[in-house]
Amino acid sequence: MAKVIVDAQAARAIGKGAMIVFKKGVVRTEGEFSPGDVVEVYTRGGKFLGKGFVNPNSNIMIRLVTKDRDVEINKELFRERIRRANEYRKKVLGYDRAYRMVYGEADYLPGLIVDRFNEIASLQISSIGMEKFKLDLAEAIMEAEPEIETVFEKNTGRSRRREGLPEIERVLLGKEKYRTIIKEGKARFIVDMRGQKTGFFLDQRENRIALEKYVKPGMRVLDVFTYTGGFAIHAAVAGADEVVAVDKSPWAINMVKENAKLNGVEDRMKYVVGSAFPIMEEMIKRGEKFDIVILDPPAFVQHEKDLKRGLRAYFNVNYAGLQLVKEGGILVTASCSQHVDMQAFKDMVIAAAAKAGKFLKLIEPYRTQAPDHPILMASKDTEYLKALFLYVEDMK
Repeated sequence: MAKVIVDAQAARAIGKGAMIVFKKGVVRTEGEFSPGDVVEVYTRGGKFLGKGFVNPNSNIMIRLVTKDRDVEINKELFRERIRRANEYRKKVLGYDRAYRMVYGEADYLPGLIVDRFNEIASLQISSIGMEKFKLDLAEAIMEAEPEIETVFEKNTGRSRRREGLPEIERVLLGKEKYRTIIKEGKARFIVDMRGQKTGFFLDQRENRIALEKYVKPGMRVLDVFTYTGGFAIHAAVAGADEVVAVDKSPWAINMVKENAKLNGVEDRMKYVVGSAFPIMEEMIKRGEKFDIVILDPPAFVQHEKDLKRGLRAYFNVNYAGLQLVKEGGILVTASCSQHVDMQAFKDMVIAAAAKAGKFLKLIEPYRTQAPDHPILMASKDTEYLKALFLYVEDMK
């Protein structure tokens, strides 16, 4: 088996529990290998660190699967790990019908994401090594959770392209089924496999439910980057008089309309199709104000080199959002950019508030992704979502 020798920094990270090795941490390789092969990883001094899938064409060159030399990387190993991951969600976290079943290296299954929506599982692979086991993984998912009747392959997006993998969207195993309805707090949502990512953003579940207790009758709520209406529908169901949902995708807004009808809140909803920044600027010019403003944009920072530019985009959208919040209103703001940590996110929001002439009070603990998206304490890469619930007052 080919060997990969890593530098001291990469070795220390692996020793603390990290499961990926970036190309910059590789000192040299020994032996021949192809993308997707299993290789062994060693320190310069010859200490065995683990073994996993290699892809010399990717910035993430190695995705460790095991730190035990004697463990075989095969379908039996993956079957057991999927079973354990599912059991953790159900028995420890108490999830039932809709949850993230597998979260990559946090479940020792690097490059594999599985979301469960009732009888449908959405599978996403971003590792050329895992791709070789795709059908085995689908069978293991159905074996771990017998209620699952369909495994939908949602293999699209930047992570696939970076890994040099083709984009595929289809039923991989089981019945031809694309839609189901899930329950979340007081709300229900249609999940359509033909939407973005894995079909529905489960990582904000607890944060959307937390919003419900701040919504009162008579309130006006703005949900920017609404996608299929996650926060917007919760606000309407919780009693808001008017909820304005904004998204640039006509498909997404049509889904919001379907979800509003499903929850019986069509009469309280308004819809705006278009780009967030010009729409918010127009609202500011008209002097519009809202009791609650929710900002849940896509990741503005895809790479570390984009951090400065991405933080500027977050600043601009939060500055606009703060101008739309009433005195004594609430701003809910989030970032799903892994390269923006909580401190950088807080600093950006503080700067936006200063420019807008606002004082901010934290009314919820610092919030992150739902616990079915586990954060490995030794792996910064598994922690990506930040969400702040802020009470907004004018500086006087």
